[in-house]
Amino acid sequence: MSIRRWDPFAELANLREQMNRMWEFLRPPWREVAAPRVDVYQTEDEVVATAEVPGIASRDELEVSVAPDSITIKGELKRTREVKDEDYYHSERFYGSFSRTIPLPVEVKPEQAKAKLQNGVLEVRMPKAEAGKPKTYRVPIE
Repeated sequence: MSIRRWDPFAELANLREQMNRMWEFLRPPWREVAAPRVDVYQTEDEVVATAEVPGIASRDELEVSVAPDSITIKGELKRTREVKDEDYYHSERFYGSFSRTIPLPVEVKPEQAKAKLQNGVLEVRMPKAEAGKPKTYRVPIE
């Protein structure tokens, strides 16, 4: 048995991860459609987030904000044409605003993040950083 020094911040990170899992479990089923599905992975030098944003044709319809410990993706899906609610026979597609915040596995440099939108997939690359003061930056989308 080895002796390990207790790190209260590691315990807080573990608690945060457990709380995020709990909220994902309690999330209503309609939110599955409303929020983009996101993958986050890290390389040696950066953290990369990719999000499915089908129906978003322009970077002007999205907003990406990066903080040292999280990324937030906001947007709005608009109807392509106006149809009265009573004229619908069957409707499953989501229209309206969405927002999703994902915690990051390590601290990043928000001011150096780059975002790219291509074929309904948003990719955000964030260089890893040393510990610093928390700031949130809006990231322009190419």
